Amino acid sequence: MKVTLKDVANAAGLSVASVSRILTNRGRYSEVTAKRVRELAQEMGYYKNQNAADLSSKRSRVVGVVVPLIHTNFADEIIKGLYETTISSGYELLITYLDEDEDHQYQVFQTLLSRQVGAVFMLSLDIPSWMIDKLLEEQISVISLTALLSEQISAVTSNEFEMMNSIVDYLIDMGHKNIALVGDTKLTTNISSTRRTNFIKSMTDHNLAYENIFLYGNDHSYETGYTSVTTGYNINQLPFTAAIATADMVGQGLINAMSDHGKTVPEDLSIVTIDGLQQTEIARPKLTTVKQDFPEIGRIAMQLFLDSDSEKTEPQIIYIPTELIQRDSVLNLNSTK
Repeated sequence: MKVTLKDVANAAGLSVASVSRILTNRGRYSEVTAKRVRELAQEMGYYKNQNAADLSSKRSRVVGVVVPLIHTNFADEIIKGLYETTISSGYELLITYLDEDEDHQYQVFQTLLSRQVGAVFMLSLDIPSWMIDKLLEEQISVISLTALLSEQISAVTSNEFEMMNSIVDYLIDMGHKNIALVGDTKLTTNISSTRRTNFIKSMTDHNLAYENIFLYGNDHSYETGYTSVTTGYNINQLPFTAAIATADMVGQGLINAMSDHGKTVPEDLSIVTIDGLQQTEIARPKLTTVKQDFPEIGRIAMQLFLDSDSEKTEPQIIYIPTELIQRDSVLNLNSTK
């Protein structure tokens, strides 16, 4: 027989309302009483009907996370941060994936509505404007992670210009003048166009001309990093001394391509990556990187939703600090002169 909330209340000697408040982290009660009720509920095998609870409270305890179908493993780190704050606040995560197919996008939208999600977190997505408009019409909080998508919605991200500027400053301080941006350098997505624009601006701010600037690639993949110096450019006569990889996986592709063709990093090519996941530490040589705090982005985004009142709060942009970590993949050309 299914254990009900009333059964737990009878066993605890409390009212149903009191037990309900304790199990949903609402109201005031002593920690001793709360602990006893939770232990009783667990021992008795009580599981609350979340859908019924959502309907009765007219507020969903589910939040949606929309992830691009093709992504690097940064998404896993953000989801960890979201998960930590979500679980401690009594919410559940609904993770869905989105591609460029319009029919699939509509299906994802319908899934989010059918689950009555309280918020939708967009991970590095160029979401169609119609979906943002529809979600906002339904009074669903929408928060973008790692990208500035719209003035209508809040965003928790790293400062893209500061990241790129710190890399270019560092490479120029190390004596590099001919620098490539390798990875996703197309102008069709928010992040790729932002990084490309910031790279060119940072270079020109240092009075470097366009002949010092090199661009290669359409995605953040390992293959793009590998082919950039094997088919995109002549690996024996690279026109640049340093490459900025738009993702760690791109940097790994660059390292392996150089190694497979008898070249060494950083002697034949210096590499800096953007993201700073564990992969940069286990690469050989270890990769210099700008590290983004993805778990913190997830935690702050969820807390932003919990603290917000959708009818009163204006969209916010929160920048999470990044760190340039210097390792073994950049050669100081000043010391070789």
